[in-house]
Amino acid sequence: MTSQRRAPGHEGSEEGSELHYTKEFDPQVHERSPAAGDTPEGVPPADTVSSADIERYAADDEVYVFDDPDLVLALNVALKTGRPLLLFGLPGSGKSSLAPNVARILGWPYYAHVVTARTEPEDLLWRFDALKRLNDAQAHTLDDDIANYYTKGPLWRAFEDGSTGRRSVVLIDEIDKADPDLPNSLLGPLGSLSFPVPWNTGEESGAVGLVAVQEEHAPLVVITTNDERELPRPFLRRCIVFKLSSPTRNHLLSVARGHLGDRYDEDLAAMVADHILTLRAGLEDRAAGPGTAEYLDALKASQQLRILPGSAAWRVLESVALRKGRARAEPRT
Repeated sequence: MTSQRRAPGHEGSEEGSELHYTKEFDPQVHERSPAAGDTPEGVPPADTVSSADIERYAADDEVYVFDDPDLVLALNVALKTGRPLLLFGLPGSGKSSLAPNVARILGWPYYAHVVTARTEPEDLLWRFDALKRLNDAQAHTLDDDIANYYTKGPLWRAFEDGSTGRRSVVLIDEIDKADPDLPNSLLGPLGSLSFPVPWNTGEESGAVGLVAVQEEHAPLVVITTNDERELPRPFLRRCIVFKLSSPTRNHLLSVARGHLGDRYDEDLAAMVADHILTLRAGLEDRAAGPGTAEYLDALKASQQLRILPGSAAWRVLESVALRKGRARAEPRT
């Protein structure tokens, strides 16, 4: 898919000019609104949509504002190189919601794993249910096929999709929460696009079973970090790295428009956005300030409860939905 040609007189590389290149992922094309009178496949006609559907706010995996052309380019670089896309930025900048929206737009399967301090490297590939096997052994119902005691992890399932010619999106969320060994443990599977099965099916013949995928069918792996722990340099060298910017006023309004749909109120959305940006500007630690998700929470509450910024009730709303008792979210004195 090729982007539009550069308009005459814009052949240079002026700041702010549109980025022109061949795109595999183009949100402006993939999410283009259907023509008048057309009904997208799977969407019921307007007269069959229930009032519950009309009143429902869009979920995070249903709306993403791709208003940064640099981010779209970084996504396409990751898609073409087969490298993981490592995202970092302030909380609330949209790191975790990008992957499911890319999968939704492209129509690809989506798999996710939220990393914790207890996450082991193998968890992204498989999980062995030792307790089930022990219970089966005690009940004399042990399965001779040990493979039945393994649960496939997100990368295993994505590689399997690729072996059938279908690409997918994998989210590895908050990788900096894990032990430092976890990022380096991914270098093998993501570099070779393969890993051995956890049981030695070919031990007698000397062959080792592999779960593998061809490069052209490799998944798009999106990894997020809150930058709370320095990641290993070998791991960083094998990633496409992009920093998401803090949300601007226009970005917040676009996000609100996408989530609220017919209930979007431009004046109220702008009022709440201006209040949040003013609040963030007064903080010493901007990472402690409210992000896009908290903006949406405050806007929805303000709209449904009829609470306007500046009122006595708004001060309570700000405390519970925006500052949340965080000392660093208090204004500078």
